[in-house]
Amino acid sequence: MQRQIEAQHIQADRQRRFEHSRDRREPRSQAYADLVAQTQHVGTLISVMNQTEEYTTASVHEASEQITKLLRCRARVVVEGPVVVAKSTEDLVEAIVECREVLATLTSLPGAPPELQGLSRTQLTELCRQGLESIAECLATFVEEARQALDDNGTA
Repeated sequence: MQRQIEAQHIQADRQRRFEHSRDRREPRSQAYADLVAQTQHVGTLISVMNQTEEYTTASVHEASEQITKLLRCRARVVVEGPVVVAKSTEDLVEAIVECREVLATLTSLPGAPPELQGLSRTQLTELCRQGLESIAECLATFVEEARQALDDNGTA
């Protein structure tokens, strides 16, 4: 009888872990998807500017607003976790912020970093292109970490 009770307790613990994992997976999945979608949107905005080499104040302001939304998405990922996924957003955010700084410099917006202000338009455009590549690489890393977290059995 004692063994049967112990087996029932073990089964109940497994069921609780499974349900907890499932309950965590849904909000995490949504947070991850929101970050991916917003990163792709920001990347598209920056890419269009970079390809056309048309950096207007309006387009840079729009990109900055979308970057702010992306940072909110990132905050949600940090809260949802796990830590390894949250950490994978650090390089992504760094690459995006660097692009924003380049865009601000290209349009002579206030607050552009002094170290970028001395660079030529060609150099800045190249930095923007490199930033886009970095964003794509960091996003791929994030997606892989997110997939692993979602596939985890609930221990993350």
